[in-house]
Amino acid sequence: MKKYLIALLVVCLLGVAAVGCAKPTPTPAPAQPPAAQQPAATQPTAAPQPTAVPPTAAPTKPSVRKVKLASQNAVVEGNAYRVRYEKDIQEAAKAAIDWGFDVSYASFVSNWDPATEAQQLENSINEGYDIILVNPVAPTGLDPIIEKALKAGITYINVDCEYYSDKILNIATDQYYLGYKTATYAGQRLGRGAKVVMIAAIAGNAANEYRQAGFEKGIEEQGLVVVGRYNHDWNMVKARQVMTEILNSGLKFDGVLVSQGAEAILDAYDAVGAPYPKFLGFGDSGEFMQRMLKINAEKEVLPYIVVSNPPGVGGSALNFGLNLLMGRQLKDNVYSRPEYHSIYLPSKIWFTYENQEQYRDMAMKMAPGDVISYWLTIDEVAKEYFK
Repeated sequence: MKKYLIALLVVCLLGVAAVGCAKPTPTPAPAQPPAAQQPAATQPTAAPQPTAVPPTAAPTKPSVRKVKLASQNAVVEGNAYRVRYEKDIQEAAKAAIDWGFDVSYASFVSNWDPATEAQQLENSINEGYDIILVNPVAPTGLDPIIEKALKAGITYINVDCEYYSDKILNIATDQYYLGYKTATYAGQRLGRGAKVVMIAAIAGNAANEYRQAGFEKGIEEQGLVVVGRYNHDWNMVKARQVMTEILNSGLKFDGVLVSQGAEAILDAYDAVGAPYPKFLGFGDSGEFMQRMLKINAEKEVLPYIVVSNPPGVGGSALNFGLNLLMGRQLKDNVYSRPEYHSIYLPSKIWFTYENQEQYRDMAMKMAPGDVISYWLTIDEVAKEYFK
């Protein structure tokens, strides 16, 4: 029995040795994934952490500069131009908030009284206004007040009717152009030797004097003959009166040249029942334009001209002042009339029967007492006139 167990053990050991020495059949190795796809060593998974969100900053408002504005005017009531002038200044003042200016507006009217004008300006200086816009009674007489304003650091700008000084900035429409354009077109329609009456505005007023120089140059070049000279003082009641007297006088003439207020001239013709002249100009009110479109609806009955004298020059002047408050400097050689530091803004609109359809919609939408107007924004002023 003992020999049998030993023999069995030997047989088992020989079997194991044979299996261990045999060459195993090779089996294909499994395809290995690219290194980038090898699973990383298993690590304990950390709990997800919330993403840190920076606190939202409170929105910052652009800085706003408060500006006190005084508008000094010789007249407003009864003058369509000056009414619109003040409205345009107010509109420009409101719009200035988009450029960071909170403009408060105050208006003072002297009613053509130099003493009242001087006192109102003194008060504005003493009350610390930042900008004073002055449409003056006269082109002289305010030098001591101007000097006081400048010493107080006030931006003093003369507007519309020039003031004869090189110490301040004058912003005005090119008045010479208005007169010259009107007289030139009148001559082209009437022909050389035609007789005209000339109704100017206020003698001695700077705007009237410069506009009248344009009228006279056009009259001379076109060979027109002036048979009567008058003034309406930019007063429509007086303009109607003056024209009525001319018509009733029996004076013979072909055309009427008038320094705005042409609608009052039409009123006089209608009241007297006289046939219309062979030319009338200029005007720029809603009433004048609408009546011209009606009179000339089917054919040209009354040759005329509309030329814009925009009261928005006041709004533009305010935006010159705001550019100056920003520290900007005017471009070199920017003055139209250097001796008075005057910048003349161009008139942009004129029309006659020939091109009236282009302006029909504009004219018909206007109130009869309103006039054509527009003003330059702060950016437009900066681009055109400042460095």
